[in-house]
Amino acid sequence: MTAAATLDRLADRIREEGPPLEVREESFARDTALGDLAAAGPRTASRAGDYAFIVEAVREGYLCHYGRSRILDEPDNDLALLAGDLFYAIGIRGLAELEDLESTGILSDLIRVAAELQASGRQDLAEVLWLGQIVALACGMDDTQKQAVKALEAGQTGAAEALSAWSAGTAATNGLGRAFDIAQTAIDSRPSNF
Repeated sequence: MTAAATLDRLADRIREEGPPLEVREESFARDTALGDLAAAGPRTASRAGDYAFIVEAVREGYLCHYGRSRILDEPDNDLALLAGDLFYAIGIRGLAELEDLESTGILSDLIRVAAELQASGRQDLAEVLWLGQIVALACGMDDTQKQAVKALEAGQTGAAEALSAWSAGTAATNGLGRAFDIAQTAIDSRPSNF
């Protein structure tokens, strides 16, 4: 499934919901680097299209809550929050349908910890978390990753660097170096109000 097809599938799902959510009729942003990274991993490659869709649904929920939607017409703040919750639910439901409990935990932790980081004004760390959790979804978690996420959540010095190093190393070890670099670049080049 191509990047465009992943977001088109998500837009079609929202069109099925009907008003008050409205999909942009003009071309919308096609950045799906995180979904592409998730789909390329050894844990996810057999269902790559499904995992790309799930990650992009959760990412869209996050963007509705903390930034700007890629596919919706400019909703007001209250509607954006509701839309974000819907996108989160679409993603988590997709994982439930795949019966992937490990990934459900990974994405649930991502949503929860990213919200905590956003609330405490640590938005930059939320993006480090995103990369780490998507690599974990694609390749699997280990104790180093779990400890780094806990340290990041607790605001410990060096936690972001530890999680970043784990993410880059795990991606490289699993042949995802290029996909990881593309996702890292997409996050780094995103405007501060993404």
